[in-house]
Amino acid sequence: MKDAKETAPIQMPLHWSGEGEVPITIHRSSWTDPDATFVGFKGGSPSANHGQMDVGSFVLDSDGERWALDLGAESYHRIESRGMNLWSRTQGSDRWTIFRQSNHGHNTLVIDGQLQRAAGSGELIQFSAESEHAFSVMDLSSIYRGQAESTLRGVALLSSAEVLIQDQISGLKPGSRVRWGMITAADADEVGGSTIKLRAEDASLGLTILTPTSVKWRLIDTASPRNPWDSPNSDTRMVSFEAVAPQSGELTLAVLATPGSCSDSLGTTLQLRPVDEWGKP
Repeated sequence: MKDAKETAPIQMPLHWSGEGEVPITIHRSSWTDPDATFVGFKGGSPSANHGQMDVGSFVLDSDGERWALDLGAESYHRIESRGMNLWSRTQGSDRWTIFRQSNHGHNTLVIDGQLQRAAGSGELIQFSAESEHAFSVMDLSSIYRGQAESTLRGVALLSSAEVLIQDQISGLKPGSRVRWGMITAADADEVGGSTIKLRAEDASLGLTILTPTSVKWRLIDTASPRNPWDSPNSDTRMVSFEAVAPQSGELTLAVLATPGSCSDSLGTTLQLRPVDEWGKP
C-alpha cells in the first residue's frame, strides 16, 4: 500500500491551448509554488453566444493574488427590464453600450474610443509550450477592422515568472490614440511614470511600459457606473496608458508585469522582438 504521505506527481500541463471558435490559452509557472504566475488569454468573437467585446483580454495572477481581473457579465434581467435589446449582435446593438460588455471594460485595446467589431474574431496564430519560450499570439485584425490594418497581441510567460504583453499594430491613422488598459482591485501607487506598483495584502506587482517610452501610467475609475443601466464595480480601477500613432501608422506597445517575489527581473536585459517573429529561431 502506498504511503499516504506520498503524493502523486502533478500531470497537468503548465501551458495549455483550447480549441474551438473561442480560443483560450493558459500559461503558468508552477503547480506547486504558491507564488506561481498564471496568465489566461482570450480570443474569439463578440458575436459568439453570450459574447462580450473582450477579445484580446487577459487575467493575471501571481504571489497568490489576482492582479488583472474580468468584471463578469451584467445582469441580463436588469437590462431587459429597461426595454433594451440585449440579444442583437449587430454593431449598433444596445448590448455594446453596457460597460461590462464592451472593450472599454476589459483588459484589451481601445482605438480612438471605438468599439471592437462585433462580427470580427480573434484568431490564435501561434502557441508555444516550451518552458523557456512559452507564449501565445492572437491576430485581432478583424476585431479592429476600419481602425487599423493589422493588430497582433502576444502574451509570454518568461523564465523569471514575469509576463510580457506586447501589441504590434500597423495601418493606424496618424494621430490615432490607442488605449492599453488592465482592470484591477489592487491599490496603485507611483502613478505618472513608466512603472506603476500594484499592492494587495503583502504582495505586489510592478507594471513597466517598455515601449513607447514617452507614455505614462494613469488610473481610470471603473467602480462608478458609466450609465444608468451599468452596475457598479466596487473597489476596482483600470491602470492604463494612451499612445499616439506616428505618421507611419505603426505602434508597438509592450508591458512587463513583474511579481514582487521575482528576484531576478529580465526587465533591463529583455530584447523585444516583433510579435510576428516570436515563433522564429
